[in-house]
This record gives sequence, structure tokens and C-alpha cells, in this order.
Amino acid sequence: MAGILERSQELRIEGLETPRLFYLVLKEPAPLAGMSYPAMRMPWRRLYDLGFHHVVCLCCERVDYNPAPLRMLCKVEMEDLHHGNEPLYPAMNERLVRDAVSAINACMDKGEGVAVHCVGGTGRTGTVIGCVLRSRGYSADEVIAYLDYVNKQRGRRGWPEAPWQTEMVRHFDTVPNRQ
Repeated sequence: MAGILERSQELRIEGLETPRLFYLVLKEPAPLAGMSYPAMRMPWRRLYDLGFHHVVCLCCERVDYNPAPLRMLCKVEMEDLHHGNEPLYPAMNERLVRDAVSAINACMDKGEGVAVHCVGGTGRTGTVIGCVLRSRGYSADEVIAYLDYVNKQRGRRGWPEAPWQTEMVRHFDTVPNRQ
């Protein structure tokens, strides 16, 4: 099983501040990254050249950017939990996480990389990425420690933003021998 990248700074992309705005999580079976909401001059072509084919937006159903040559895999409006509270609609948020994870895994299994974002690239993004990692056989403790580490490297206070996010990752179903 390919490992979670130990250093989020491993990937350098001209015109994009890594790891603060964009951080690579996995290289295999296809690239998986988290990021903040894309800036106007996002180097989409460079990301495509690095193996990214899709973008997942977790903060709104309508985006004000065109990620071409990448394609939008899904656009959903998950609740922002940066305040630390529980979601108002936990079942709906869990369904959105599970749907995003399923779509991301389908693309990665075909060798197509995915970049995931919300606004800051921390809470909702970390939850979905964490659940992708869990579905690929990583332990909950390893994933939670990694998400905390990478977000501190990005200059954030760490991860999670709310206990619900940790619980979502901790209890997400794993799929042994998924490769």
C-alpha cells in the first residue's frame, strides 16, 4: 500500500504556494491533494500535467472558476464547521462525504488524480480526504495524525475543526486489500 506523503512540501508547483494553498496527500494509485478555494490564476494545466484530472468542491454547488483541462467531479455544499460545533444536518453531511469518497475512489482507481477543496482546505477537505484514506486501508489514528500534521505545516491550528469530523474519519468503513 502506497504511503501517505510524510512531507506535504514534496510537491512544488510554480505559481502555487505549497503546502499552504495546495498539499499532495497520495501519489498512488493516482494523485490526491487537498487545497484551499482556487485563486483566479490557478495553474490548472500544470496540475493536469501532474496527473490531476478532477476537482471536488465541498463548499458550494456553483463555482466561479473553470478548472479546465480538469473536470468538476462534484460540487456540494457541506456545512462549514470551522466554529467547532456539530453539523445541523449530520446525516446529510455524512451522505455528501460518502458520495464524494465514492466518486474520488472511482477516479483514482482509473489512475485519474483528484484535487479536493472547500474554502480553507482544512475541515471539510480533511474529512473527505481522511475518509478516502480510511477506505484505502489506512488506520484512523494514522489518518487523524496526518491531517493534524499537514494542516499545522500549512500554518493552520491543526485538524479537525470540529469533533464530528474526527468521528466521521474514525468510524468510516475501511476496505481491506483495496488496491
